[in-house]
Amino acid sequence: MDCDDPGCQGKIVCRQEKKNLLEVFVMSQCPFGIKAENAMKEVLEAFEKKIDFKVHFIADEKAPGEFNSLHGPDEVQEDIRQMCVMKYYAKNYKWMDYIWCRNEDIRNKDWQKCAKDGIDAKKIEACATGDEGKKLLSEDIKAARDLGIGASPTWLANNKFQFSGLAPEQIKQNFCSYNKDAKGCEKTLTSDVKGPTGGCGK
Repeated sequence: MDCDDPGCQGKIVCRQEKKNLLEVFVMSQCPFGIKAENAMKEVLEAFEKKIDFKVHFIADEKAPGEFNSLHGPDEVQEDIRQMCVMKYYAKNYKWMDYIWCRNEDIRNKDWQKCAKDGIDAKKIEACATGDEGKKLLSEDIKAARDLGIGASPTWLANNKFQFSGLAPEQIKQNFCSYNKDAKGCEKTLTSDVKGPTGGCGK
């Protein structure tokens, strides 16, 4: 594989390692993706929010600004809203407060009730219903497409190392296997996952 070829640059073998980076690829209405995101509350606390954590979405863009997602158009709209929250409330993982709130009742159309404690619902709505939100999602889903990721959740450590998991301890152990000196790796987190395990999509 020629990593200088534009068509190959996003492939996992061509990615440069970035220490302390943890990414998860999800569908916003996938029950297993939700479990993974909820597990990050304990993981982020263990690392005192000093890891670089990102959420990416799995969807297809059938035409510019027109998306398909496994759980339908409502999931696409939620993906877009979450992209907007990530952009405008990045500091100290404020955007995760919105996601954790939404995950309590993800199919409820009243998303505004989770735009609280400093998150401006009008700002998010303006972003999500305009071209800005569509452009954010269009750019974001390229990563899953380039990597051939279709299962929610799928984790990526340090921009290169793919793994799966739902429990906080499992996520921590996989992350720490590539970041052995990270403060927080010495802690023991919850290792059991209630309910069925698996993923959405292929």
